Amino acid sequence: MKNLSQEIKHGNTHESIEKNNKKLNAMLQCKCPVCKEGDMFKTSALNMSQFNELNKNCEKCGFGFMPEPGFYQISMFFTYMVGVAIFMVFGFLAYLVFNDPPLWVYYVSIFIPTLITTPWNLRYSKVIMLYYFGDIGEN
Repeated sequence: MKNLSQEIKHGNTHESIEKNNKKLNAMLQCKCPVCKEGDMFKTSALNMSQFNELNKNCEKCGFGFMPEPGFYQISMFFTYMVGVAIFMVFGFLAYLVFNDPPLWVYYVSIFIPTLITTPWNLRYSKVIMLYYFGDIGEN
């Protein structure tokens, strides 16, 4: 009897890990939080004119990506946190690599990575906001 309960427990853990992996993959690919198949964004992150525009609904399941007006305004705090982390990491790297360089080196070494990562930073802050605060329920 003990072996059976251990197998059931192990099976549930495996299913839980698999479910979390599917959710993480869907988040990284910016897919719908409900069906994990439809695209959340209209274009690629490399399209600089529309990289942050959401689809109104999922093309697979019809889930609405705008739960309420102003829902994504809080995502600016996630964007800010990631931005500060980028500033700190690249500022510290500039200090270590260039041995306390002039101020302009800090500006360049922080500004360029921040500019390059901005589209992904903004998109993933919306994805995190929708997945964790969008009241989508568990499937």
